[in-house]
Amino acid sequence: MNALLKSLLAATAITSMGAAAAVLDTTGTEAKFTFEGTIQPMCKTSSGNNSVTDLKLDSSQQTQEIGTLDVWCNTGENATTEYTSANGGFLVANSGQGSKIAYTLNIGDTAGIDLQTGAYKHTKATDAGTGTTGETKATSLKITPQSNGLNDAGTYSDTITVTVSPN
Repeated sequence: MNALLKSLLAATAITSMGAAAAVLDTTGTEAKFTFEGTIQPMCKTSSGNNSVTDLKLDSSQQTQEIGTLDVWCNTGENATTEYTSANGGFLVANSGQGSKIAYTLNIGDTAGIDLQTGAYKHTKATDAGTGTTGETKATSLKITPQSNGLNDAGTYSDTITVTVSPN
């Protein structure tokens, strides 16, 4: 055991001398460390008021707010948002008759968007908050039902999904 201990101490001494030799061989008086990291561009969103259960579906075709979209991006630019309708741009009745009412969507000041043709991309146009506090900017979302006052009885609904991305 004594021999093992001597061997271990000798190995430690040799290792320490090698490390010390490396430091003694340095000719400069300073050391520099360079490092970097990357934060990818990103946007985040949440919905403000987003559950409307009392839409007016008569012949007035009144434009009505369905909620607000709150957006934050780390790019300092407006975001691109994409809107899709679960029912292809229609309010669909819960009655067994398959009744539906078309509608148009307003995103902020952009009006008359028809989701019946598929997803709508609002490119570089949705206001976004910035900064390290994460404060968002809100965009109002509204729909205008194309009802004529003679639609079948029932509760009509749709769900719009919004995806946000940086520019």
